[in-house]
Amino acid sequence: MRFSFLVCALSLLLLSSTVSAQKHLQIAQTYIGTKEATGHNDGEPIESFLRSVGRHKGDSWCAAFVSYCLTVANAKQPAIRSGLAREFKRGKGMIKAVDVLRGTKKVDKGFIVGWEKGETISGHIGFVFTKWNKQYGTTIEGNTSSGEKGSQADGDGVYIRARSIQPANYFRICWFVPVSYK
Repeated sequence: MRFSFLVCALSLLLLSSTVSAQKHLQIAQTYIGTKEATGHNDGEPIESFLRSVGRHKGDSWCAAFVSYCLTVANAKQPAIRSGLAREFKRGKGMIKAVDVLRGTKKVDKGFIVGWEKGETISGHIGFVFTKWNKQYGTTIEGNTSSGEKGSQADGDGVYIRARSIQPANYFRICWFVPVSYK
């Protein structure tokens, strides 16, 4: 709990004092605090994210949020735009979370971070908000909850989250994908 509070406070300080060089992250930041209208994957901003990938009101929207930010920013890689989080795993330059945890790979601010639920098609996705430090980092995610309580992958809004790589969990961070404009 204390770690979450400190990371979120630091993240908000960074948000107010630093302008990101990555347009997709700048766009994502403008939506922090956006909430669903009725808690059922609805409301104008959420429905705009969903429409951007051919999805409809009521559908899960974490991947639609990421896709929307990438499209508006005119990011070239990953070229994937989808309402399904696990589609992004196919992105160019994908890095396994276990390699980040071991310290053999680095993840920078702006990368896409992906979760998986066991071997199912279900998952979750967001953006790395600060440079990842082996196990820990902060993210900007859509369709998540604001804190440690509530659904972490089907919440009510866009929030900054403190996250950690925990390979043994059923619902866990599994991969990262870089974003580029070339």
